[in-house]
Amino acid sequence: MKLLLKQYLASLNERDELDVVLPDIMSEVGYTVVSRPKRGTRQYGVDVAAIGPHPQTGDKSLFLLSIKSGDLTRDNWTRGNQALRPSLEEIIEVYIPKHVPLRYMDLPVIVALCFGGDMQEDVRPQVEGFIETKTKLGKLEFVEWNGDHIADLIATGLLRENIFPKTMQTSFRKAVAMVDEPTVCVAHFDALLRQLAETQPKNLLDRLRLVRQIYLASWTVFVWCRDAENLEAAYSTSAIATLRMWHLCRAHFGKSKLAKRLAEVVQKMMHLNRVIAALFIERHVLPYCAIDDGLGVSVPSPASVDINLKLFQALGRLAINGLWLIHTKSLTYKGIDQAFQTALDSELQKSLNIICKTIQNNPALYTPLRDDHAIEITVVGLFLMQCKAFDFLRRWIEQITLSSIFSYRANGKYPCVFREYADLAMHPRAAEGYREEATLGSILYPTLGVWLAIFQDAKSFAILADFHAKDMAHSTWQLWIPDTTSEEHLYLNSEVHGSCIAHLGPTNGPDALLEQVRKEIIACEEFNGLSAMRYGLWPIVLTACLTYRLPIPPHFWTMALLPDESTIDTSGNDSD
Repeated sequence: MKLLLKQYLASLNERDELDVVLPDIMSEVGYTVVSRPKRGTRQYGVDVAAIGPHPQTGDKSLFLLSIKSGDLTRDNWTRGNQALRPSLEEIIEVYIPKHVPLRYMDLPVIVALCFGGDMQEDVRPQVEGFIETKTKLGKLEFVEWNGDHIADLIATGLLRENIFPKTMQTSFRKAVAMVDEPTVCVAHFDALLRQLAETQPKNLLDRLRLVRQIYLASWTVFVWCRDAENLEAAYSTSAIATLRMWHLCRAHFGKSKLAKRLAEVVQKMMHLNRVIAALFIERHVLPYCAIDDGLGVSVPSPASVDINLKLFQALGRLAINGLWLIHTKSLTYKGIDQAFQTALDSELQKSLNIICKTIQNNPALYTPLRDDHAIEITVVGLFLMQCKAFDFLRRWIEQITLSSIFSYRANGKYPCVFREYADLAMHPRAAEGYREEATLGSILYPTLGVWLAIFQDAKSFAILADFHAKDMAHSTWQLWIPDTTSEEHLYLNSEVHGSCIAHLGPTNGPDALLEQVRKEIIACEEFNGLSAMRYGLWPIVLTACLTYRLPIPPHFWTMALLPDESTIDTSGNDSD
């Protein structure tokens, strides 16, 4: 975090950026700012004046800051309009004797050399020689405030919002203030990201600064959520930030220095997303997964609709976390340090056990309420397939199929197409035509059909076909595939995109259904053209589907996410 803060500070301009950030940071960490940067007036080298404790004695002192952008080099030490040495000489020769207010005249003066980057070694002897010549202990002393020092000030957590332009601070403040209300926090955070994106970076440097801002915003929300012991908002905001950052950077990776830095920030954002996910699971899922109805009871609501929604949401998060581990394993399969390989396999085994225990101990996970819970079911299925937990997955899919059909025929809480909470809370209604409206289309049933066909579960598939013929003639069973517009909108959720594979009925048997899906997969070349797929970062596509409620493209059913051999031990899991 500190490194990225330092990089961000180094990229700030002196005027209207670094000189705006510093006074507010100083105020929040205990300094009394008595003078701020002004336009149109001669400042005699002083950008900011403040009262604070002496760095050694702690005595009340007058700090005079001369602020420069970027690194301090030989050129900007003595040359140019923004050179630092002439500013320091003005402070000593003009400002201190003639412009220090009378009430501060008796205070020791600390002149702070401020710059967002580092002091280059070839200029340090000149700077230190100047300081030794001018220093008068107890009266006039000098300190170096480089990017490290300023990053330390920001990293206290007291006012990280100052890294943003003033117009965006309202959204950021509201996001941080509402971490205990995840929906509100996420809405304000999303508004902040939209405001940042609207700045339209003109070059790679602007783009780099923008993605650093996104990372810092995500990190800050995470810290506040962690302190509040509620990681819900942190999880959602980091997922959105990862997707938006990918959209901003996907076309700008390369071999240049700035392009490499851009890639580094994207990697840090993905890593932060994984850190938050792991901590979310550790705190909010793991303690309850092995207890009968434990995860359901942990939901702070007795309403069955709340429990169902939260359980499937948690299950999807468990699965995508496991799939990121699968992705890591696929990149490090050969030639990797054995200790790392062992630790990775252990984490995969742990993820597998948590998912199996969560499903076994929470019967609500056999009865999805929303039709689009097919998204979570598919993501979980993909993970279990990679872990070779075939029997457990087959039984789970079979039970979901039978339970969903029974719920519909018994007019219970059967899967419906509604997404609004009010509609789900009132489901099912007794109104005429309601059942047809609630099941007008479905991605759940064809998803279950494909899974049953994969496992060659002829008996359950026949039951599903009978259900389709007798009860679902009005319903369009369909899947979703990306189209030519998906690359532009997938990571932002900015417009409707993609195409549907319609009329996926099980009438002609499991082999015919699989063949129909296979042909559509072959015909849809846009999937492999998605930037995340081209870079091998397929979990980003799955993250987008989970975050924005898009059906999982059927291509994932045919993908080999790992090499053929696997060292994951499935013999000791609780899938039986």
